[in-house]
Amino acid sequence: MVPYVDAHIHLANLSERDRGFPARFAAGLGGIPVAACGASHHPGEFAWSEAFREGLGPARAAGGGGAAGPPLLRLSYGLHPQSPSMDHADFLASLAAAGRIEVVGEAGFDFFGDAPGLVRSSENEAIQTRAFEFQLGLAIEHRLPLLLHVRKGMDLVFGYARELARLPAAIFHSWSGTPGEGEALLRKGVPAFFSFGAPILNGHKRAAESLRLFPASTLLSETDAPWQPPKGFPFCAFEHVGRVVAGMAALRGMPEEELREIVARNWDGIFGAAE
Repeated sequence: MVPYVDAHIHLANLSERDRGFPARFAAGLGGIPVAACGASHHPGEFAWSEAFREGLGPARAAGGGGAAGPPLLRLSYGLHPQSPSMDHADFLASLAAAGRIEVVGEAGFDFFGDAPGLVRSSENEAIQTRAFEFQLGLAIEHRLPLLLHVRKGMDLVFGYARELARLPAAIFHSWSGTPGEGEALLRKGVPAFFSFGAPILNGHKRAAESLRLFPASTLLSETDAPWQPPKGFPFCAFEHVGRVVAGMAALRGMPEEELREIVARNWDGIFGAAE
């Protein structure tokens, strides 16, 4: 059975908001499995996510067990640009070297808002750049996809186009750039994938335009749960991936099942290239 894909979900954070989600996640969405990437940014979060994956059983490592088996769950760990401390850099490097993660990140640049660490200054640029370059290097070294979080820093990302082109995949989480920026990345040879979540349900015009224009072979779906909920919900639940996929299909003018198949094929292609 073709799974739903949730390219970015914060398992440990979601468990704090929704105690019952682990059992529901293991059962799938309406009987359909969910292939997901669980994101962590602290050793404690990673330990929770790794234990959760262990509890799903060995079938998750073999591509998921289909309708009757557990979902395929990949894990990521990153030094988030909103908190780009290098304190856990050695921990991240050890995870990549030991094969305990399949994705590096969230890595990137974030200068959205007026928090002291997010104001775009030479000092903050230097701090975020150091964390980004470290993670980009790890991803290249271990041939892992890089998960990117970028807000008001796409100009800096373009400066690394040559290095990004060496990755098996560059996954742009919650894409909020312009269609032109995405197309330029592809022209530069970056193996870019653009992931869309609840913002397309909440009227984000630029995300919707990008979704309509990008090649189908570059599209991914996500929840970012528990963050970025659809309007009217206190937090984003893992089940909202179904709403996201339906919304993506509507914007593309195609049947939902066809869009789900395309995204699942893209997801499989990312990890086929990495392996």
